[in-house]
Amino acid sequence: MLWDILSVTVSVLLAFKVAFYSTLTTFMSIPSFFLKPPLVLILVIAGLAGIFVLTNFLCGCYGQVLRHIAFPDIIRLECISVPVSCLVCALLGYALAYLNGLIFDLTRVIIFYVIFMLLFPLLGRAAPRLSSLVQARMYRKAMCSAGEPMKRALIFGAGEAGQHLYNRLHTSLTDRLQPVVFIDDNEFFWGKKVCGLRVFGGREKLSEAIHKYDVDEVIVAIPTASRELLEFVLEICREEKCQLRRYGTIDDIELTNAKLDNINLEELLRRDSVQLNMQAVRNFVRDKVIMVTGGAGSIGSEICRQVLNYGCGHLVIFDINENGLFDIENELKEAYDKDRFSMRLGSIRDRKRIGEVMDEFRPALIFHAAAHKHVPMMEYSPREAIKNNVFGTINIAQEAISRSVEKLIMISTDKAVNPTNIMGASKRIAEKTVQMMNGLSKTEIAAVRFGNVLGSNGSVVPLFRKQIEAGGPVTITHPDMRRYFMTIPEAVQLVLEAGAMAAGGEIFVLDMGKPVKIYDLACDLIRLSGYEPEKDIEIKCIGLRPGEKLVEELRMAEEDVSKTANSKIYVMKPLKFNETNLARQIKRLEKSIAEPDIGHLFDAVQKLVPTFRHQPGTELEAEE
Repeated sequence: MLWDILSVTVSVLLAFKVAFYSTLTTFMSIPSFFLKPPLVLILVIAGLAGIFVLTNFLCGCYGQVLRHIAFPDIIRLECISVPVSCLVCALLGYALAYLNGLIFDLTRVIIFYVIFMLLFPLLGRAAPRLSSLVQARMYRKAMCSAGEPMKRALIFGAGEAGQHLYNRLHTSLTDRLQPVVFIDDNEFFWGKKVCGLRVFGGREKLSEAIHKYDVDEVIVAIPTASRELLEFVLEICREEKCQLRRYGTIDDIELTNAKLDNINLEELLRRDSVQLNMQAVRNFVRDKVIMVTGGAGSIGSEICRQVLNYGCGHLVIFDINENGLFDIENELKEAYDKDRFSMRLGSIRDRKRIGEVMDEFRPALIFHAAAHKHVPMMEYSPREAIKNNVFGTINIAQEAISRSVEKLIMISTDKAVNPTNIMGASKRIAEKTVQMMNGLSKTEIAAVRFGNVLGSNGSVVPLFRKQIEAGGPVTITHPDMRRYFMTIPEAVQLVLEAGAMAAGGEIFVLDMGKPVKIYDLACDLIRLSGYEPEKDIEIKCIGLRPGEKLVEELRMAEEDVSKTANSKIYVMKPLKFNETNLARQIKRLEKSIAEPDIGHLFDAVQKLVPTFRHQPGTELEAEE
């Protein structure tokens, strides 16, 4: 702003000097009107400066970081702010001259004033950028001279994000990357130059460009890049052994917030987002008291975020993990009024505690996400899996029924289908139990079944990332192991819509696409981290862990599956079973927990889940 005021002052004085250069030789020869009294000249300059500063404010010319000033900023200054302020000044000048009968050529003064005003404000803004460019060039030259050559980068996307990235790299003292060529799918750019670099062609020219320009790294500078595009570029980078990163995502409101980062695995594995019946979901949760068990976990915490977003009346977060409760409370209070949610510590094994919390808040809806889910760990502690996943669920259901809760939605897993581990078997028993209890009450109880969740606590992706950061090896259990994957928001979307459409007794499941090979998953993560599988980071097969199987299933052969109103969501109608026999078998299972011979527990589980195939040798509990 001070520079702009100085620019106006110098421009006024120089305009008079140059306009009357043929007859006047000093600034003091300015027409006497402006000098008698001298205060008039000061007021004129102050007025012109005030007008210019005001137009700059209105045009947003004071919001830039000058080292990163861009072409749109220059356009706002040179094509809007300066012309508008000069036009206002000219009109006021002519009016003033007319009213005071001034006899001098004001037009010449105004013309030279405009010329100087187009020059000086721009010079002040360009100087920091030019300085940073010179500094960056000198730094890069020094690095190359010291034997640290810059990596050669190909920018995929010659639009606004690509140009912003190019400018950033040319002024950066930390990003040791040298842009050498653009690739863009827009034919208009092909063969032309953007920021002085050639646009080599579209995506089909990517491999050729990498070879021709000796590219070390490919950067996708398209914030809205689709999964298909990212997969295509990743495959080319695999073949050419190039590192792949991206600049900007769809979540970046401004490019100034964009980061140069690795591509997330979630972006490659995500499918088209589930199209929810938004109004049905809002009506389902709006103004209701909702309780989430396991609310500090990966799935539970996302349920908490979404039901608050959809307008629930009050949220009760119930969990045994005090640190997790502390974390989710700190997160939510940043975005929501503290009066909208409450934290309660407790275990689903403690039926009395569950009842106390329900009596305190009287929830209308319960999402039951609390469970032991770690397959190998539960193989070592099968009694704990049964206590928590089966009888913890029964406690929740019984207390909900006794208080006439409207709906109870239980979170289940694909491991409940033809289980080979005690965790999956425990979830299958829980499914059957809530289906039975649904038929005995007015509370509508349903289950939601889905596969592995990317990035959840204890899942394979965070483990792989830690192993890569440590330099490897990345451990997989079997090269042919496959799993279904979905993101946490997708899983919760399914839970919410299932809850909205549930009438009681159903098991809902998402169309999860094709299962992903874990070996390919590991390779993708290694490449996305900038390394080459088996060359920079070893992939080591350690054999199947206790209770694991090569391919998970989403439904049993005898389950009757049909589509719902949402083409991505399927519903499995409950199987018919003898409720008396089921209740008797659950009682037997409860007694077997206290028996010293663990074999009795597995016999009871086998009776409840005939498809359960226990693998001998894993039944010793950790405490034994």
